[in-house]
Amino acid sequence: MIHFLLRGKPTYVNFGMLVLRLALGISMAYHGYLKFLGGAPGLYKVGAMLAPLGVPGYYEVFGAFAAMSEFLGGLLVAFGLFTRFGALLLCAVLFTATLLNLSAGFFAWDYPSQMGFAALAIFFMGGGRYSVDHSLFGK
Repeated sequence: MIHFLLRGKPTYVNFGMLVLRLALGISMAYHGYLKFLGGAPGLYKVGAMLAPLGVPGYYEVFGAFAAMSEFLGGLLVAFGLFTRFGALLLCAVLFTATLLNLSAGFFAWDYPSQMGFAALAIFFMGGGRYSVDHSLFGK
């Protein structure tokens, strides 16, 4: 047991990457799906949150981009297909969410920043052995 705790084996590392990918990917895909369920008014509200950053109108379009980035990025990360591209989509959305919540206090920006760092870690690690990327492209 002490060997398991003190030494990392590639199998354990790859399994840990799978767990991280599934947790982040499923969570983010579901967040994106919920944004689409709100319809045009919901997407407008999501896009309108960008106004403090100086982003001009077309809020429904920006809301749709955010929802699609979360949904598609989450699915790509969860399946490990084009993992780095999916993680990059998630990083962009989560970085923006963190910026938008900085003035609202620690507990408002804490969650998106942690999820963003997880997406950044997946971007650097890739999909790992238990991914579609590994099956299709080797390493």
